[in-house]
Amino acid sequence: VPSATTETLTSSAQPTENPFIPPPAAPPPPRTISEGPPVPSTQFSRALSFTTLGAGLAMGTLSNLFSSSTTSHSPVFQSDANALRLTSSLRRLRGAALKLGQMLSLQDASLLPPALSAALEDVRTNAESMPKSQLFQQLEEQWGADWRDKVDPRGFEVESPVAAASLGQVHSTHLLDSPTQRLAVKVQYPGVSNSIESDPNNLARLVKYTAVAPKGLYLDEILRVGRLELLTECDYTHEATQQTKIRDLVASDPQLSRVNVPQIYPEHSTAQILTMDWAPGVSIEQALTYCDQTERNRIAKTILRITMTELFTWRLMQTDPNWGNFLYDVDTGTISLIDFGAARSYDKGFVDDYFRLVVAAANEDEDGILEHSKSLGFLTGEENDIMVQAHLQSGLIVGEPFRKSSSGGKYDNTYDFGNSRITARISEQGSAFLKHRLTPPPEEVYTLHRKLAGTYNLCIKLGAVISCRDLLEETMDGYVFDDSS
Repeated sequence: VPSATTETLTSSAQPTENPFIPPPAAPPPPRTISEGPPVPSTQFSRALSFTTLGAGLAMGTLSNLFSSSTTSHSPVFQSDANALRLTSSLRRLRGAALKLGQMLSLQDASLLPPALSAALEDVRTNAESMPKSQLFQQLEEQWGADWRDKVDPRGFEVESPVAAASLGQVHSTHLLDSPTQRLAVKVQYPGVSNSIESDPNNLARLVKYTAVAPKGLYLDEILRVGRLELLTECDYTHEATQQTKIRDLVASDPQLSRVNVPQIYPEHSTAQILTMDWAPGVSIEQALTYCDQTERNRIAKTILRITMTELFTWRLMQTDPNWGNFLYDVDTGTISLIDFGAARSYDKGFVDDYFRLVVAAANEDEDGILEHSKSLGFLTGEENDIMVQAHLQSGLIVGEPFRKSSSGGKYDNTYDFGNSRITARISEQGSAFLKHRLTPPPEEVYTLHRKLAGTYNLCIKLGAVISCRDLLEETMDGYVFDDSS
């Protein structure tokens, strides 16, 4: 959830000024979070919502069949009206339904009807808040009837939330006994945790009925992994633990001295409320307004470094690629990391094999790519040539930023993300995967590749021109495999 950040920074993360900003510009106005209808909080009410949506889609499809041209996509979402029906329903349902819809929105847009792709993107970026009555009920259930005696109630009663997402919304407030310490409070929507078992099943029926998911997408596996992820994300106590771990790891790494993770207040947090420090900052997208190319490059390389450190050093990664989870403080140049509900750990054996695969891709070692891809379970060894070549090309494209310099210099091989079309070129292999893939990818990569793609897209958004090989070789120099090689 964008905005859960901190004002309290370590001394090493507090430069007196940021020299990489252009002349002062007016800050962007805060996004208005509209209040939506009550969140359906029982399994019956949520199932009824899916049934109503399915009936509406059926009627919309019938009316559209006589006016639509034939395409390769399902006819259900050829019309803007049906896409709007889906958007409205997922927004109202929120919870697991909205989260899974957002996950589907991160799939390759070329695989979905344009109207559906646009609708899911709208769902991903424009969630609605719960009504005040439900908010107050949640606060009383989690904090007790006397919650107004603990925090400034104006942050909930008068002011709108500063952010809303699939599972909860964020408010800004302070403790009554610490009026100068600004806090971010994330409040979970009611009934979200109870929807985890039913919503994926209902969504699976809906998606299968609409026939928008190609066979090679392995929708059942996506929903299975999504259900497990949601079980973790709905437990704010677990998120608090993960956030504290990563905060300590960041603070111990001198390379990340201008990176900050908010401090959690466990005494004011519960399984459905998470309280933490607040930090000023704009999203990475908005940082483009303030930064010159040098600073954009620094931001991109810092986030790429974080991603590699999370996976190959800590084996603990925040896997949500939302750009709003990286906030940039214009005054200090500090980057704050937020929202650790999707943080997960990876086994050492998987990381070892994946690191070997990354090194092979960076070194354009096609035999190594195929060997380690089989070890990881990407390939069975029985694939046809079309699938093998598509997999090889995808691997080689992913490794492009980390290739050695062709000029002989050690780290002078800068990579121009902005003009690379790197994620688009990877997506171009998607049709071959959907037609010829024999096995779903390893469970770990559903979250991992979502984060890696998000990191590459962020570098593209920043127009970064940076060297990346040095980050890979730093990791290689200190890496020890389980077999001690």
